[in-house]
Amino acid sequence: MEQEYTMRERLNRYEIAQETIGFMMAMRTEAIHDEAKKATPDAAKIAQWEAEFTRYDDELYGLRLHDDEAIQRVLDEYCPIVKAEYERSRVAAASQRP
Repeated sequence: MEQEYTMRERLNRYEIAQETIGFMMAMRTEAIHDEAKKATPDAAKIAQWEAEFTRYDDELYGLRLHDDEAIQRVLDEYCPIVKAEYERSRVAAASQRP
């Protein structure tokens, strides 16, 4: 049975999905930047991350408020990745404090 959402719930889920894709794009941008700074950057990695960035950008542009399946897929697939990256960054920052 398909879940019915109120307009407020639908908007919340849509905005969370948009933000989550934005975080995925930011993670790829950071990875590209960090790799490009290396003395011998790995061009294949950069090309892969640029392609992923483009895919996320296309996905963000194509996301629609009433496409519950696409929104749920974004939440299921990307939220755990973003949460794990946030936790990794939080732990790394805490370990650098005096």
